[in-house]
Amino acid sequence: MANWVIGIAVQCVAWLLSSIVTIFLLPFLAVFWPWSIVTDYTGTVKKKKGASSRGYLASRGLGKSHYVQLKDVSIHYIEAGNPSRPLMLCLHGFPEFWYSWRHQLKEFASTHRVVAVDMRGYGDSDKPNGRDAYKMDRLVEDVRQIINILGKGKCDVLLAHDWGAGIGWEVVIRHPQLVRRFVPMNCPHPAAFISVISSEFTQIFKSWYMVFFQLPVVPELLLTAFRASLFRWVFQRPGLKEEDAKAYLYLYRRRNDLTGPINYYRSMIDPDTMGQDGIVVKVPTLLIWGGEDRFLNISMAHQSAKWAENFTLGLIPEASHWVQQDAPYNVNRKIREFLERV
Repeated sequence: MANWVIGIAVQCVAWLLSSIVTIFLLPFLAVFWPWSIVTDYTGTVKKKKGASSRGYLASRGLGKSHYVQLKDVSIHYIEAGNPSRPLMLCLHGFPEFWYSWRHQLKEFASTHRVVAVDMRGYGDSDKPNGRDAYKMDRLVEDVRQIINILGKGKCDVLLAHDWGAGIGWEVVIRHPQLVRRFVPMNCPHPAAFISVISSEFTQIFKSWYMVFFQLPVVPELLLTAFRASLFRWVFQRPGLKEEDAKAYLYLYRRRNDLTGPINYYRSMIDPDTMGQDGIVVKVPTLLIWGGEDRFLNISMAHQSAKWAENFTLGLIPEASHWVQQDAPYNVNRKIREFLERV
């Protein structure tokens, strides 16, 4: 009963703050709208109703498309490499899908069975309704079941970025026996995140969108309205190819396509998990961090060292938040060196 009351109170506060953020953004949105219309290139993307990432990207030869049925959702994944090899599982972040691991699918197929999934709510995986369907417990359980089914209870390497890495940290905390080696990218240990966002004003400012996403419907409407231009701002970085940007636009044109991904943020406000003590990770960990991250302070990366026994920090100064796509050669090299050493 107490948690139920706390949950309502916290949600009301979140809605109030997100409404204030929206009002603050309105003048900027009024200026941004004409630019969005002028620069939008989604018309060059031919998408039929019900189209999926499989058909659009099949010709690129990145791997074979499969599904794995979990207890309550069906998860789509792309697989490269011999199925008899050790499992390398790849978890993407927001607002992405399996395609963000295209460089790693090619690189590690010679030594591993590389599996890049569409997380629940994304791409060709099931998109359950409701915020509660995206709570951390369910996301961790998805990964646990995937490892049990595809890896027979063992994941040799867990690669994870952004939200996928946030889930990955929880997996190695709660189920360390499932993962041999862990490689999160531009996502800190949960305790480091809480420490920095509680003490550094710059990080609070950078995290405005997390508050904005607490509003129902409005974030989906705005993100869909601005379409390609907003996605180009999110993924803005040197060397971004138009064909890669279109791969994301292909999946995110309708308002409902964004509800699942945004529900990850809406489910963050959970009295059952807020304020839990940090737990030290015992799984060998290589945290790869792009130094030009516009969303997370680099102090989070350094503080994560306190929360992992066997910890290595691999900084790539020239890369943005989307580090494994910005600097695939350097990222893959650091992963190789880590796997040879541990």
